[in-house]
Amino acid sequence: MRAGATPWWRSSAGVLLLAALLSSAWAWWLIAAPVITLGNMPRHAGHFPLLYVHALGGTTMLFLGAFNLYIGSTRRFFKYHRLVGTAYLVAGCIGVAVAIAITSSPAHKTNPAVTFTNTTVSLLTLSAAWLAAAAMAWRAVRNKRYDSHRDWMFRSYVLVWAFVFCRLASRVPEVNDLGGGQAFIWLAWVGPLLVGELALQWRAGSAVAPTSSRQRRPA
Repeated sequence: MRAGATPWWRSSAGVLLLAALLSSAWAWWLIAAPVITLGNMPRHAGHFPLLYVHALGGTTMLFLGAFNLYIGSTRRFFKYHRLVGTAYLVAGCIGVAVAIAITSSPAHKTNPAVTFTNTTVSLLTLSAAWLAAAAMAWRAVRNKRYDSHRDWMFRSYVLVWAFVFCRLASRVPEVNDLGGGQAFIWLAWVGPLLVGELALQWRAGSAVAPTSSRQRRPA
């Protein structure tokens, strides 16, 4: 590190990275750890292998997504950006595909005859939104539209956290039977996406720096 340079953990990007990693560790411990450590295998009999793959994919999305956004915004360790981003997208696609399979099954339904509950539809819509964001990010980088790629990767990571919030919301007792539960389970992922979009577009709506007459004059 150069003399007088700000340490990475004190930069705004570094602080955001640390916050993302700490919050991801908390979410992982709360949601994924019981699956990864095989602690709740009996509770998920019949679909535990799928759930394990989903937990691995979610873990990869949470942590590699944070690192990838840090690398892309700071250009530090940029030679790993493509590798980390590819791993994030591949693991995410696998994890989301498995989530769709589990969510569409009768697993953990109060009434096994009713497969598509309010929570099910919300999670399936969220899964489709993440896959769409990932596809747009991949398409943008393939076409060398790097600003668009950055924005879509940011949206996809916001949707990763929306999965976390939606999973926590689904733990509310009888959420599907509560009048406010229907709005709550949708707000759990639509809310973060809306806030993320406002943050993403804030700079786009800022005032344009005035151009001097010298700069406007043709060479």
